[in-house]
Formats: sequence, C-alpha cells, structure tokens
Amino acid sequence: MNALKAFFLHATLVAAILLVTLLPSDVSAQGLDPAKLAGLVIDDTQAELVGEWLSSTSVGPYLGESYIHDQANGKGEKSVKFTFRVKKPGEYHLLIAYSANGNREAKVPITVTSGDQSGTAFLNQKKKPELATGFAPVGAFVLAADSETTVLIETTGTTGYVIVDGIRLLTDSELKTARTAEKTIPAGVRTVKPATKKTVGTKKETPPPPVAPTFVRQPATKKFAPLSSSDFDRLLGITESTNLKLVDDVRFFRRVSLDLVGRQPTLDEYRAFVKDASADRRQQTVERLLASADFGKNWGNYWSDVIAMRQPEPQLTFLNYEPFRGWLAEQFNKSAGWDESVFRMVTAVGKIGDAAEGTFVGFHQGESNRIAGELSRVFLGVRIACAECHDHPFVNMPQETFHGMAAFFTRVSVKVEQNESSRINIASADKGEHKMPGSKEEMKPTIYEGESLELGLSDLTRREKLGYWVVNGDNPFFARAFVNHIQARLMGRGFFDPVDDLGEGATPLLEEAHNALAEQFIASNFDARSVFRTIVNSQAYQAVERASPTDLTDASDSAKDTPQLAVFTGAKPKKLRGDEVFDSLVTAVSLPNTKGKIGKKTEAERFPIPPKSTRDLVNEAFGYDPSFRDALVNRTMDQAMFLINNDQILKQVNANGDTVLARLVKEESDNQVVVNVLYARVLAREPSDRERAIVLKHVESLNDRERAFEDVLWSLLNSAEFTTRH
Repeated sequence: MNALKAFFLHATLVAAILLVTLLPSDVSAQGLDPAKLAGLVIDDTQAELVGEWLSSTSVGPYLGESYIHDQANGKGEKSVKFTFRVKKPGEYHLLIAYSANGNREAKVPITVTSGDQSGTAFLNQKKKPELATGFAPVGAFVLAADSETTVLIETTGTTGYVIVDGIRLLTDSELKTARTAEKTIPAGVRTVKPATKKTVGTKKETPPPPVAPTFVRQPATKKFAPLSSSDFDRLLGITESTNLKLVDDVRFFRRVSLDLVGRQPTLDEYRAFVKDASADRRQQTVERLLASADFGKNWGNYWSDVIAMRQPEPQLTFLNYEPFRGWLAEQFNKSAGWDESVFRMVTAVGKIGDAAEGTFVGFHQGESNRIAGELSRVFLGVRIACAECHDHPFVNMPQETFHGMAAFFTRVSVKVEQNESSRINIASADKGEHKMPGSKEEMKPTIYEGESLELGLSDLTRREKLGYWVVNGDNPFFARAFVNHIQARLMGRGFFDPVDDLGEGATPLLEEAHNALAEQFIASNFDARSVFRTIVNSQAYQAVERASPTDLTDASDSAKDTPQLAVFTGAKPKKLRGDEVFDSLVTAVSLPNTKGKIGKKTEAERFPIPPKSTRDLVNEAFGYDPSFRDALVNRTMDQAMFLINNDQILKQVNANGDTVLARLVKEESDNQVVVNVLYARVLAREPSDRERAIVLKHVESLNDRERAFEDVLWSLLNSAEFTTRH
C-alpha cells in the first residue's frame, strides 16, 4: 500500500480507535521501561525539541522518567521531532504515547515524513489512549529500510495542552498482540515495582495520585423560564411609553465590542459594520462577537483578575496565571456551564501545569481559611471573611459560620515549588480536622448555618459535596452572584453594589429583574452567553447614558418617577481593564507582545525574576480588581506616563519603518482619508467636523507630514476616550 495513502486512510480511524474507558485502578503514576515494550519505542528524551517544554510526572502511566508538555503557551513556536530508521521494510503502525486529561488539546497535528512522502493526522489527547501503557494508534504506513523517517509533533493551531511522551512502531501482528496484552500494564514493564509484601523496614509504596471527581449536573428542583431582552427591559421599568433614546449604531458597535471581546473593533470590522444596511445588524453583531474566540479570552481574563487580585504570592514563587486564563477561555468558548467550571476549580487535584483549574485552590496554597473566604466572596457574593476572628460586627454571622466553611478544605494538601508555579501540586491529607482559633472543638464542615457533614470524611468527599452545593440551581446565591458581576460590568452598576456583596445587610436594586436574569442563567444550564445576549440586546443597554432621573427629559412621566430606571438606563462609562487596553493597542497600532528570556540562576540570584511581557507591563499600569466599586478605580500618573512615553508604543507611533502609520501615510496621499482611518482604528468612529478641521489644520501647519500624523496618532492614543468604554 502506498505510504501516504495508507497513512491518511488509517488516520481517519483515530477517533474510533481512541477509547473513553478509564485506565485500570491499579495504575499509578510510575514510569514504564521502553526497552520492555514490544516494537520500536522512542522516548521523548531522544527527540529534538524546539521551544520550551516542561517535564511532568503528574498523570500516569508514562515512559521513562517523565513526559513533557508545552505549558499551553507559545503556540506555533514549539515542536518535537523524532528521527529513526527501521531495520526491515514493510508496513508499520505509528502509536503516540501521552497522558490524557480534560485540559489537553483535541487536535494535535502530527506530520510523518519518509523519503519524499509526507502525511498529517490529528490526535485527540482529551481521550484516554487505547492501550493501558499510554499508547494510541494514529495511522499505518510503508517504510523502506534505507529511508530516514521523521515524526513531527507541533503546537500550531492548538489551544489546549500538547503532551509528548514518546512514539512506537508496531507491525500488524505486534499491534494485535499489544491490544490483548496491554489492556493492563504488563508485569515487569514498570520501572518501579510495587512492594509485594509489607515487612518491617520496607518503604511504604507511594499511593496513586487522587483523581478529581467527575462533574454531573444536578438539576434544580424548580423549573426556570428563559428571559427575553424585552422582558428584561420591562422588569427594569422600560416600556413603549418610556421613549428611550438609543446610541447610534457606531457607538453601539464599539461599546458591545469592548464588552464582549475586550477590544475595540478592527478597521475591517468597523468598515464592514458601517456598510451593513440590514435592519438586524446589531443582533447579528452580538451573535458574531459571542461566537468569537476573543469572547472566551476576554471573560477568562476578567474572572482570572477577580480571583488573582486577592491571591497572595508565596515566597520565591512567581504565580503564572496564563494557563488558568487559557483554561477559562476554553470553558467559555465551548459553552461549558459556569457550574461545571466552578465545580472543577473547587475539586481540582494534581499539578497546576497539568490541571490549570487547580489555580484557585493551589495558588491560595491550600490555606483553608483563605479559600473558604474567597470562594464565598467570588462565587456566591457573600462576604464571610469578617467572621474569621470574631462574630461579624454588622450582620448576624457568628464566627462558626466562617470556620464551618473552612472545614471543607482542612485536608487539602498543597506543595509549593519554588520559582515554578506550574509545579504547585494539590493533593489530600489522610487526616486532620478544622478548629476555631482558641477552641479545641473540631468543626464539622458546614454550609453557612445549614447542612453539616460528619467528621472524618476525606478531602475530596468534602470538596465534592461542597462543590455540588455551591453550583446547584437551588442555591440562592450562585447564579445571582454571576449575573450581578455581568450586569455591573456591562451597565456600570450591579443590582448589588459592591458587586461581591449580596449577603445580609446589602441593599439590592430591582430585585425582580435580578432574580429573573439569574433564573434565565439557570435555565440555560449556566451558559454565560445567555446572560450577555439578554443584556446587550436590551434597550436599557443600548440607550444613551442618563446620569439621573431628572435627565429623562424625553421620557414619560411614569419613567421619571422611577429613580432606579436611571441607574440601569444606558451603559455607564467604564475604565478599561489592563487586558482590554493592551488588546485595543494591538487593534489600533499592532503593538507586539514582546518578552525577554528569564535569566540564569547564579549564586547572587538563585531565583531570577521572570521577564515581563508587554501585556504584563500594560496590566501592571492599567489593571485593577474588577470587584472594586468604580469610585475606587482611579486614573493614575503611571497610566498617563505609560501611554505618553513607553518605548514600544512610541515605536508603533513612528511614521517611518514597518508600522501601521508608516504604511498608511505612504500609501494614502489624501490627508482627510488618513485622519478618518486613524480615528476609525483608535476610536472606532469618524472624527467630528470640528475634530477633522483641527487635525487637518495641524497637519498643514507643519512642514513635515509624517511628524504631524505622529502627533495625531499619539494624541488619540492618549485620549481618555481610548481607555474608556462609553
């Protein structure tokens, strides 16, 4: 059979070959001896690596001492190449070794080249390999004994973790034998043999790593109805007689782009929108943005900031949130329910590098008090931290409430690796109970002042039960906390303010609308898009902002008599978060995200500080805790100075060289067209007649066209409008 034809024929069977069945329960994370497996086996240590790959032993089985992964970053810049020759010509099956997990890549590109023939297949690493030894067949091809063959595994086009452990070549008969013999790991293949008999002085065998519980959605006892945008308007007090004035289409386009995908429209998107004359172009735009990969990226960044801003950094360890942001983005983009995402955060185990969902528990270093307080604040909108040391001073919350929640996490065991946050490992302690400060009484894990668990339960049993309670549709806080965050971000003010305080003593606005939006969220199986779709298609969101009820000059008398209507009419201006500023700079002037290399360890500097990327620097200047009230989010001198004189921004404002401005000025001789393009790129609108006249006058007054337009672009980037969502 022709090699290339055979390769593609067999590659189409990959999805059928990869089985979903679990590995046997006695498989621990031990290395397997490649020399004791049938066929030609090549470990990752014998491959040629391009880019930075991280070694791991978190998920077994694996070949040799470890496997490697791409850390879910540097996509397109990393690859692994195996090179070999076979002793006998003939048809061989290619098998790839990897450890499966839900955070893996579902479409890993694999290119096989032999002589002058080449073929590509894709491997789904989310699914368990067919063989218990960790191998999955990906195709068959004919090889000559005198031809060099290469197997290239790349990260181009991937978003999840790419795992590389080794490759294997088997003949037809060898593969048939392996499918029978390797349903479990054969005796003698492990490089570390388990003890057969426990005797005095024998070292206790390391138990297999814990496995996170699988999420199964628990339906709410009550059926909830979906909520349309018009119904939402009605609950906010908006009727046909309200006569709201809506923003124009172009302003709406910038507003909704920043809110949904975290950046202003590109020039091409702006021009396409302006040309679109369809009556429903606003709704079409909303659906296009919700379907964009940037939607998950933006809101993954948002929730990462909510969590990260109050997570302390351990000594000598720099916390890297990029894998967590990528995991959250994937969850949002594939419409995984928020209930599933939060459940997985609460119950995560293993190394952060292999299970990014463990960031919430792992980066809090397993501190039960800290995790309990932040879980309640972030995911339920209830602040219990004030009751950690004493009864809450302002509401009816005894100290026992806090410590009952902390007891759910008392057996979490987290090992922090110095200078490498991806190696932070979440495991479980065998024993231990939680006690209140100054008390000898062991606290039962208790949900606020409600259901309690018995003492002595395992770590994962506690966390699993708490996780299901937190995300259940019957929980009065979970869905309401999420939609309150979204309402606050989109409209400028949540139903509760501050956004993370829905507990006793907090005063809500328009409670019926809040509850209806939360019920819509539950009815959608906690699909975040349903909440965004309802809000941004409403008249309330699309209206011109009104500062107070007295501004409702063109509204009906009944609307003027509804003071809460003004609060939720028109999206209030919001200061852009750091990631939104960076992504808008990329859109406006193609700002590159450069990053230096980490320094080498020396005696003087044992733990070199990781270099900061351009995105890091922008976030450092413009980032803030999204849970803060707007009054606490100030514009700073650091932000002003960054836009004024940052070297990388100034390079992109240069009208010479390979920049957006240089190409525009060179290709377009009409100054008015250049002005229009710059305003569209930076502010996603046309200049007003007055603005255009001022700019053209400045260009004409200087006897240097390039310098004049540098001034214009620099001024637009430094305007308050550029860093504000209106």
